[in-house]
Amino acid sequence: MTYRLLALDLDGTLLNSQGRVGARDAEALHALAAKGVIIAPATARWYQAARRPFDQLGVNVAAIASAGADVRLADGSVVEQKPLSPAFAAFIAGLCDREGWTATFSVPGRAYTRANDLPPWATNAPEWLQPVTHLRDADLSSLLSVLVETHGSDGGLAEVDGWRDELEQATAVSFAGAVLHTFTAKGVDKGSGLRSLCAAAGIDPSEAVAVGDSEVDLPMFAAAGCAVAMGNSTPPARAAASLVVAGVDEGGVAEAIERLWG
Repeated sequence: MTYRLLALDLDGTLLNSQGRVGARDAEALHALAAKGVIIAPATARWYQAARRPFDQLGVNVAAIASAGADVRLADGSVVEQKPLSPAFAAFIAGLCDREGWTATFSVPGRAYTRANDLPPWATNAPEWLQPVTHLRDADLSSLLSVLVETHGSDGGLAEVDGWRDELEQATAVSFAGAVLHTFTAKGVDKGSGLRSLCAAAGIDPSEAVAVGDSEVDLPMFAAAGCAVAMGNSTPPARAAASLVVAGVDEGGVAEAIERLWG
């Protein structure tokens, strides 16, 4: 099989424990791009943040951003954007403010990062990132995804149960041990995003490779022709993979590229 597209999770997959792209992985990505393979981050991060590690490397990429709700080609053109309902947007914004949760609200042009205190760099933030201490004034009319960070059990999340019929929720654990809850519209996940990107690029999903490390990556594992789990993956991710490679700090992405593309 000749694979034509690589979908990459970021945290715990491409970005190592220092939050960086390893030198070997960077070299492999450059080589893959030179072969004409489409590369796309597949992440809960918003579009601009999804592209950022690749922009820093000088590698042009498509994107499956906002946990699959914002899919774009390499030239930035929108394939699809699937927002949450305005009613849920208002509900979850109010809940985050009340509970004091750290959260990221992604809309097509920017992300609102909510915390109880503004970071020191808030006044110098780029236009596509707006740190806030409350979400009352945020324009959430086209809210694509919400990423909520909790620590341990949090009773406030039970209030989301009443919205289950219109939501997808994915849960993962960060390197720091925080529990990350991602909310998107019903039917929207990394797998739906991968299928949409493939259709827009004229690629059969069987010609795509998906690389990830946790349960949030399982939908794109199911959609892709080849699923690759990192050595640091959770057991469910490893079990669902066609191939298991080295860990994120040992050049696992480079190994996957070398084994599948030579």
